[in-house]
Amino acid sequence: MRTNTLGLTLALLLPAVALANGYDVPNVNPRDLGMAGSGTASQQDAAAAYANPAALSRLEGLNVAAGASVLMLSTKWSGGGALSGESSSLKTKPAPPVSLFAAYGFKLADRNAGVGFGLNVPGGGNVFWNGDWPGRGRIITVDRKIYGFYLTGGYEVVKDLRVGGGLVYYYGTEYLKQGIQPFPDAYGELSTKGGALSFDLAAEYRLPTIPLTLGVDYKYQGKMKLTGNGHFVVPEGLLPGGETPPVDQGVKHDLTYPDVLNIGVAYQATKPLLLTAGYTWNHYAVYKSDLFQGDKGTTISVPRNYGNGYTVRLGGEYEVDPRLKLRAGLLRDVSGQNSQYISATLPDSNAWAGSVGAGWKVLPDLSLEGAFFYAWLDRAKVTGTVELPGSYKSNVWILSLGATWRTDLGGGR
Repeated sequence: MRTNTLGLTLALLLPAVALANGYDVPNVNPRDLGMAGSGTASQQDAAAAYANPAALSRLEGLNVAAGASVLMLSTKWSGGGALSGESSSLKTKPAPPVSLFAAYGFKLADRNAGVGFGLNVPGGGNVFWNGDWPGRGRIITVDRKIYGFYLTGGYEVVKDLRVGGGLVYYYGTEYLKQGIQPFPDAYGELSTKGGALSFDLAAEYRLPTIPLTLGVDYKYQGKMKLTGNGHFVVPEGLLPGGETPPVDQGVKHDLTYPDVLNIGVAYQATKPLLLTAGYTWNHYAVYKSDLFQGDKGTTISVPRNYGNGYTVRLGGEYEVDPRLKLRAGLLRDVSGQNSQYISATLPDSNAWAGSVGAGWKVLPDLSLEGAFFYAWLDRAKVTGTVELPGSYKSNVWILSLGATWRTDLGGGR
């Protein structure tokens, strides 16, 4: 009986291992966030090491871009089927993604070049349901973070054409907790971590006759191999018929952060007004199933069947005067989520989002930056029988504050 009980418990825990659009974290660099991530073709500071390394070759000297943010997810579940009339909401717990980058621009073979490095949190998320909610047998807690570390560079091949790229290292950590039904005092928890090396390729082209710039950035998927431990708390004598409770064991599974392609355009409509647009493609079709392996001989595969996702973005930046810039953006995100497998781990759906931001030059070489981002997710209704019946309505907001220091605040080369 031990293997059967353990297999059932791990099978219920597995939905928490899925990655979806809802686990993507927007670029929280304040300038990029204020323009809804539409700035692939308009990078101006060290954060280009992440958004488009080709633009690093437009920097002069040392450049630092730092940002800290608060991300809040609110979700309400409304039960369906036999659970109609039931409802529950997430606990309020913020997530703190950061964006920290430094870069240096220089001359190489009489051409402009630049290198940059830094880190951010491109994916992850958390959900904290109450321990007694109707879906506790599916999930209680998810706390996942995917850190990105970047070492990239850019080079001006010929006038107006720049290329870039470099190394990316993804490192994931996660903690999952799930109740064992129908016993209120029994639960299982899983903690794993691991990383994977990837790469980035980028380019930027500024048209010589009109003030229009094209940009592209591609990051290859990172196949992280996470390892850790599973722990189970089942009070003695709780299981019926003397059934042996599940045992602690080592666990491993592969978690892939998908390929991401960003294409952007920037148009200097007037001297003070910059207009931007972007398209993001996410290779979520890699999520056909999650494979979880315990070192006690249990192997379980859970189908996910995601499709690819994409996002359309618009943004703008207006220079009120040499010291003050105002920004705004709008996006529509189309998720790769399969409605048959919508999970309480982090409910995912198509979304609209808007953002505003500003940059204020307080010193000749120092600017303070800020942005606010708010996303409205469409109601996500579970259509299959695998997951908890019902629907989810979610909203996300992000507040980001930071600073940019550089030896040249004139916009680069």
